[in-house]
Amino acid sequence: MATRFKNHGQFSTRRVCRSVWLGLLFLAASCKQPAIETKPVESPPTTDKETSGLKNPVSLEINGYNYTDLAIDSFEVNGQGGGDLSVSSSTSGGGKGTCCLGLSPGTKFPVALTLRWTRDRKRWCEKTVQLAAPVTADPRHIGVHFFPDGRIEAELTEGYPDLKLKLDRVDAGRRKPAANSVQDEQSARCRDGDDP
Repeated sequence: MATRFKNHGQFSTRRVCRSVWLGLLFLAASCKQPAIETKPVESPPTTDKETSGLKNPVSLEINGYNYTDLAIDSFEVNGQGGGDLSVSSSTSGGGKGTCCLGLSPGTKFPVALTLRWTRDRKRWCEKTVQLAAPVTADPRHIGVHFFPDGRIEAELTEGYPDLKLKLDRVDAGRRKPAANSVQDEQSARCRDGDDP
């Protein structure tokens, strides 16, 4: 009788295993549903740093930095006065903070800014530059940098913008004793005459 239970146990185990396998096979087959036409789930658009908008209005202090060879008598950002810019030194950008450039909530980046400047109030130049998205959540300053090669860049910062170049100068009006030149007029629209 012991033998009979032993065989019966093996037979029963095989039978249970076979039943489990068949059950799993039927279960898997029944899970296969007929194809239903569905639209792919659209993921929400990614917010790119370059296009994200401002959440709150900001009033930015305008800070100018003049790395060129000659002083700038006056400059503006979108019609807002930036003041005069001495030639930068190794410790100063040459300007001071002036008030203010406002940006509204929802402003998308990059933003086109119109910069105007003069060195003698007899010749005015204008150039459009792109303002990239802020690298800070709380922008308070806009730094405008006039480079010796004629480039002009704008940036948003929370604190005062850092100097990009630390250069020596002869005095506040010129970088070298002689042969000072400026390149920013070559890449800008300039015209002679009084302030337009």
